[in-house]
Amino acid sequence: MKKTIAFLVCAILGSSVATATAVTDVNADSVTKGNYAQVTETAALYDQNGNKTDTSVQKDSTWKVNKLQKINGNEYFQVAPNQFLSTNDGFAYKKRQMTIKVQSSDDKDYVRVYDHNLKQRTDVSLASGSKWYSDSAIYTSQGMPFLRVATDQYVAMFDVTEQQYTASIN
Repeated sequence: MKKTIAFLVCAILGSSVATATAVTDVNADSVTKGNYAQVTETAALYDQNGNKTDTSVQKDSTWKVNKLQKINGNEYFQVAPNQFLSTNDGFAYKKRQMTIKVQSSDDKDYVRVYDHNLKQRTDVSLASGSKWYSDSAIYTSQGMPFLRVATDQYVAMFDVTEQQYTASIN
């Protein structure tokens, strides 16, 4: 009888402890999740109504983007609570660290280089068959990645023949 009572007490206490333990749902996110914005010129920040604030951000500074939001028909990067950067003053990118090998897709001895607006640069190109470190990617509106190989220098993914990813936890 004592064993039965002891068993019942343990069962009751165990079930109350189990119900008191909170269950937390956890969602796995991609390791490449997270958008950033780089400021192209010193720029003012705006509030959630699209009004210019007294705060500005410096040229070439980088900001974690919480979301892209349309305000009064214009697009903004949310960079802080009630602080928005106009997409006209910066561009979005994702961290994507890797070593790449480039090869001209049209059999030339050089690979074209583009700026952050995806306009071809005429002052620089890369040797076809060369390897480069890339730390981030920008994307066309259709989702085509361009990989950064130097400050404001990007190569199109169609010119990349090899990729070796670098592990990073940010």
